[in-house]
Amino acid sequence: MSAIRMGVDIGGTFTDITVLEEESGRVSIAKVPSRRGDPAGALIEAVERGLAEAGADRDSVTLLVHGSTLVTNAVLENKLPPTSLLTTEGFRDVLEIGRHFRPDMYDLLQDVPRPVVPRDRRFCVAERTAPDGELLLEPRREAVEALFDDLRADGVEAVAVCFLNSYVNPANEAAVRDWLRQGLKGVEVSASCDVCREIREYERMSTVALNAAAMPLVAKYLEEIAPRVSAVLPKAKLLLMQSSGGSLTVAAARDYPVRMVTSGPAGGALAVQRLGRATEVEHLLGVDMGGTSTDICLISGGELRMTTEGEISGRPIKLPMIEINTIGAGAGSIAWLDAANGLHVGPRSAGAEPGPVAYGQGGTEPTVTDANLVLGRLHPERFAAGLKHLDVEAARRAIEEKIGAPLGHSLEQAAAGIIRIANANMERAVRVSSAEKGYDPRDITLVAFGGAGPMHAAALAKAVGIPTVMVPEQPGVFSAVGLVMADIRHDFVQTRVLRGEEITAEAIAPLFEGLEAQAQEALAQDGVDDGRREIRRLADLRYLGQAYEVSVPLAAGPLDRSAVDALVDQFHVLHRQLYAHSHPSKPVEFVSARVAAIGLLEAPRPQRRAGNGADPAAMDRRPVYFEEAEAFVETPVFNRLDLGPGSELTGPAIVEQVDSTIVIHPGQSARSDDYGNLLISMAGANP
Repeated sequence: MSAIRMGVDIGGTFTDITVLEEESGRVSIAKVPSRRGDPAGALIEAVERGLAEAGADRDSVTLLVHGSTLVTNAVLENKLPPTSLLTTEGFRDVLEIGRHFRPDMYDLLQDVPRPVVPRDRRFCVAERTAPDGELLLEPRREAVEALFDDLRADGVEAVAVCFLNSYVNPANEAAVRDWLRQGLKGVEVSASCDVCREIREYERMSTVALNAAAMPLVAKYLEEIAPRVSAVLPKAKLLLMQSSGGSLTVAAARDYPVRMVTSGPAGGALAVQRLGRATEVEHLLGVDMGGTSTDICLISGGELRMTTEGEISGRPIKLPMIEINTIGAGAGSIAWLDAANGLHVGPRSAGAEPGPVAYGQGGTEPTVTDANLVLGRLHPERFAAGLKHLDVEAARRAIEEKIGAPLGHSLEQAAAGIIRIANANMERAVRVSSAEKGYDPRDITLVAFGGAGPMHAAALAKAVGIPTVMVPEQPGVFSAVGLVMADIRHDFVQTRVLRGEEITAEAIAPLFEGLEAQAQEALAQDGVDDGRREIRRLADLRYLGQAYEVSVPLAAGPLDRSAVDALVDQFHVLHRQLYAHSHPSKPVEFVSARVAAIGLLEAPRPQRRAGNGADPAAMDRRPVYFEEAEAFVETPVFNRLDLGPGSELTGPAIVEQVDSTIVIHPGQSARSDDYGNLLISMAGANP
């Protein structure tokens, strides 16, 4: 058998695995329930199930790429280990003061997120670096070592170091970092000059504090999982997915865990990008609805939208990452009534434990899954490839008692209301990610994936005005499909503010040369051959007086006057595209140089399929509730495996498969394309 790659995505409800045979491009999939207290156990179970499904030999597996929500969940649930911060004297409260942004400008009682490091664990060091990098005051080693007893007494497991202007000259910060590592054995230490070497003190401090706090968690996790993976897959290299869409080695993941904050969703975004390039669809909106949340990403012109201004739980992260909008709306989201009997869905989720009421694992609060089951959209015996039997009567009782009876609604009205609220939550997020970014929904194809995405996508697209929904072949494990395609990636940045005529090839060339040397060294440490390396350059530019920048690609090749002029011209073009105005006559500032180091992995292209165009026969029929009819409608149910290229369906219809269920509404039509994608067309549009 040819070489095998595996991608494992650990979600809140299920752990998904994709097994890719490199030579043939054949893909096998499997799902196992996630384990809240033992994610590594779920990963190993998924690997073993994947090997069995693919009929693969464990010695043939060369690569395992793993997407994890470990860091994300720890931040969201405020379960980070005790962490301290050392900063410049006089700047102890930067982490708490922040930017004074008000998420809701009219709410006078809103709470700000608690700092990752509380004030009593933040310490000052007498040191100072000038804005131009001159060392005005060097730290004294004995003064830093005097803090060791306080740090030990606090029981800290990690220490972050962030000094003023250390992005220009990291000498003071690096010295203190080394003293801490020498004197505090067993305590993780992270310095901002290693994690985020760019301007903006608060964002840089927040990023390194989160990185330091996550280091003990990730180190422990990797110490547990790496030997277990080696035991099951003795010849496989273990990589972890990061937020930028690239993968990390185990060593890099230990040092930079903050790069994995949106690890799982990034895999889905990569899969959507690959699908768009294969089908030559220019604008795609990926909607990944899992058990706990929904992640939305936009791909335009074959390229992912990237940002360096990320955030998690109100805390900024200044690192390159795919722009993903995440909301607390998933199949396990709990439906509840407020004090005024207003119906809400989420953001709390039943997760995998106890899960929806229908799981029969002790859950008592109705969820989106329970509502879909009651409305006939899910088959109780065929859910998740038969991994779970769903208790319809338990779901009915929960919805009736908790929602229907208090509101005076019938069971069907209550269940339909839950679905309507869940869809409304997603509609708002879809508009933020499309129309509010300047894209016409009529030009977009919605790619529905995740276990629950294809159930809600057709109604969602209709409400937003998107004409076509594309459901890939394996929607329930689509994020894991993206993981096996991920290149190795490292990002480097260096700030140096230059204004107008100061932006010359002589001024910026040394910045890029230094970053490219770091990039080559990082890829060499990862064992990437010279022929598999790619270096990408970007420059952050802005108009004089602006507070934030636009990242502009910089072409490969020598940096001369013409290259600099082309860079500035491209900035004006991008600024107009993003903000509908540009000012070529105004002075421009160069803020930061960026370099991405890519270790390329070959990814087989999706294969076209031959089909006879025959329409499939329904495997059975059942009553399904549709809001358009305000009643149950006798609906044909099809097996996805029976849909070959050219197959056509007319709604209403249900399509079932191992990893998901697809709902096609009355008045809609669907067609299977040459790649096995199911294209659902809204009424009046062509699929």
